Amino acid sequence: MAVNYFQEDYPELAKQLTKVSALMKKNISLKNEAVKAAIDDIFDAGGKMLRPAYLLLFSEFTKLSAKQKYSLAAAVEMLHTATLVHDDIIDQADKRRNTPTISSKYGGDVAVYAGDYLFITVFRLLSDNNLSLENLSRLTKSIQKLLNGELGQMNKRFNLAQDLDDYIDNISGKTGELFGLAMALPVLADGQTKLANLAYSIGLNIGIAFQIMDDYLDYKADTATLGKPVLEDIGEGIYTAPVLYALKREPEIAQEIIDAEAFEKMIALVYESGALAETKKLAESYTKKALSGIKKLPKGAAADKIAAITSQLLERVL
Repeated sequence: MAVNYFQEDYPELAKQLTKVSALMKKNISLKNEAVKAAIDDIFDAGGKMLRPAYLLLFSEFTKLSAKQKYSLAAAVEMLHTATLVHDDIIDQADKRRNTPTISSKYGGDVAVYAGDYLFITVFRLLSDNNLSLENLSRLTKSIQKLLNGELGQMNKRFNLAQDLDDYIDNISGKTGELFGLAMALPVLADGQTKLANLAYSIGLNIGIAFQIMDDYLDYKADTATLGKPVLEDIGEGIYTAPVLYALKREPEIAQEIIDAEAFEKMIALVYESGALAETKKLAESYTKKALSGIKKLPKGAAADKIAAITSQLLERVL
């Protein structure tokens, strides 16, 4: 897994994430070579490792052992990876992170098994480290919210009457929930319920801001940079914040573009209507909510790093 996202500014955190990556690989034990190779490919493709990074930082507020911290971080990243595998199957996506998806490379059946195995490994990691039933309960509730976010998005496909409230509801489940879980889980495992609630709220807002920025960057980057077709969401009837703002400001023009499936024209409309600027403001508003919550965390280096990384996410370009 790539952890160089943190290497320059946070070398110690990068070292810890390297250990998390090693633990993830260590916990893959399969006789089926195709499924094992598929999972290895996923791990080797890399990623920002944001969720386990935040989890490790929030672990600094606890008395958890290093083994417990790394196990929780590995579990959260495996859960995230499993959801991506299943997303790619549903979306019939050919590429992610500029590499072929495992469903396109190995077939849908192997991809399903790989995703299922990762889900099972998440629960095994938690149970092997004597983490409480309360944590397992929180995890299952989060998975349910993740699914509800995906189903909510599916229910709104090609629905031009949807609004930003619908969008926020869906990405709260799809993306915000896992960020919230990552930040709350170590604190909850340490028995600090009040702090866990604050951590969850911070994570939820960070996750929402992160997804809004992802949708913003769809219109700022080319396919090679972003690692996925720039306008694939519109073609699938998934209308993210830039499109929803354009629909609100120029409903007739946006309707014509969508009806004609002239999706490349949506980029110009998003810029000309001011929709992209509004999308960035929306991400800023959720980042500010997160930063406000971060100020309530115990003072120290961990809180400072959490605030700095959260601010940096708003200005990322990929």
